[in-house]
Amino acid sequence: MEFVTLTEKEFLDFSKKSPYTSFFQMPLWAEVKKDNGWDSYFVGLKDNKKVVAATLLLSKKIKFFKTMFYAPRGFLLDYNNLELLEEFTKGIKKFLKDKNALFLKINPYVDYQERTVDGEIVPDTQRDDLMNKLKELGFVHNGFYIDQDKKTDLEPRWISVLDLKDISSIDDAYKNMRKSCKWRINNSRKNSLEIIEANMDNLFEFKNLMKHTAERREFVDRPLSYYQNMFQILDREHLVKVLLVKIHFKDLLNTSKENLEENEKQAEELKAKGNREKQLKEVELEHERLLEKIKVLEDTIQEYGEEKIIAGGWYMLYGREINYLFGASYKQFMKYNSQYLLQYEMIDYAIKNGYEAFNFYGIDGNFDEKSKGFGLFDFKRGFNACVHELVGEFDLVIDKTRYGLYRFSFSLYKKVKIIFKS
Repeated sequence: MEFVTLTEKEFLDFSKKSPYTSFFQMPLWAEVKKDNGWDSYFVGLKDNKKVVAATLLLSKKIKFFKTMFYAPRGFLLDYNNLELLEEFTKGIKKFLKDKNALFLKINPYVDYQERTVDGEIVPDTQRDDLMNKLKELGFVHNGFYIDQDKKTDLEPRWISVLDLKDISSIDDAYKNMRKSCKWRINNSRKNSLEIIEANMDNLFEFKNLMKHTAERREFVDRPLSYYQNMFQILDREHLVKVLLVKIHFKDLLNTSKENLEENEKQAEELKAKGNREKQLKEVELEHERLLEKIKVLEDTIQEYGEEKIIAGGWYMLYGREINYLFGASYKQFMKYNSQYLLQYEMIDYAIKNGYEAFNFYGIDGNFDEKSKGFGLFDFKRGFNACVHELVGEFDLVIDKTRYGLYRFSFSLYKKVKIIFKS
């Protein structure tokens, strides 16, 4: 076998068919990262001129140190073939030494152990053979984090994925969803919601949603230029969809007023019939609910106008799956269940377009109902998405002396940053 530099076409042809691929391992992702100061390489292993392993490598010079390399969600190879992994790693090591590398970071799209929809471990599925092999090859594991708040990995180790391989229609997918999820999907359809596809002209609406969500969930958001750059590059090959949910408050108000009129007619009919106390009480309770809803909608229209963008989703379309990369919504409008409608429609799109999986992406690995991240996990679990616990992040150290100094300096930098932040 021969370790080689691949052409972009060679890499693309292999990448898009690999069961281990993701949008991180596509040529256009290298272009996205270029604007953030990353160089890129496509490398692979050939057996009789056929590519059997490959990866995108990103590289960036670290101030005062050598160059760090990163294979995002890589390598792309059969991780059950440990001999192939060893052969590819040998080629990678030589390549990195020639490039004066400090280390290479990888975080493969490979399960450490199988888990159920509820996060329970499937017995006898641990990949200790793989973990031991990576250690033997010189990879340093960065640990198994549980809570996202405490993660130092570049990408989530815990993700939630809906398997669509045996699903032929959205109706089939809907049958497997939880009762609470079905209710919210059905409720969303009653709320005068409209899904619109974003473009460069209205991408700022998604950024506004992300800003609000970042403040609410306490994470650092990116500037509008980041989203614009990514969208502009990926949209060339139709590898991205950004959807926005608009609510029509005026339509919802008119519908509520019509329902109120029907309610009042029903009350009069029940009074005329007599002996309908139980039914009449239920109608009267509905009357109070509708009056309150109308009042809230009138106040909302006065404050926000007759319509407003209230939620959005950013979806990556590559290989065998659609990836729900970013989700955002305004907290005060979450009662309209717009995110449920959004995911339902995109799952339908995934099925109709032959995707094998819908990746809801990051969750916590703590499934306690009292945990901070339980709500996000439960939302994704409602669609019957299964928990995937990945093997995590590894560093392949090339220069051990400078790597130790780098890790010490980086750790010190993070501590200083926390002190000044607090």
